[in-house]
Amino acid sequence: MEAKALAYGFADRDWKTLREVCGRLGIRPRRVTEAEQALPVGTFFGLTARVPSAQTGTVPGPMLVLGGFTDRQLEAFLSALRTARAGACLKAVLTEHNAGWSGPALYAELMRERAAMGG
Repeated sequence: MEAKALAYGFADRDWKTLREVCGRLGIRPRRVTEAEQALPVGTFFGLTARVPSAQTGTVPGPMLVLGGFTDRQLEAFLSALRTARAGACLKAVLTEHNAGWSGPALYAELMRERAAMGG
């Protein structure tokens, strides 16, 4: 699987910065439209996943879902985002567990995890 960064809820300025960072590192960015946000995140990576029920709504803030990265690519990507000041968003790595979740469901889970860790 090639390295891909799914961008949910990115403002135009942040999307442009993300595209530039991805271009420098050979990562394929994909801006998820509002209409696509209820799809399972795995579908954007060519995975078929059973869709749990009640996956509706939209992602209320910026979120990145990363898949196909090597450890080195991930480290370089996150560092480049910080340098470009474009890293202020929730981030998740695609897993077998979350591939069937919609964008809004994954966002809600990341917010629960952040709250549980005191963030």
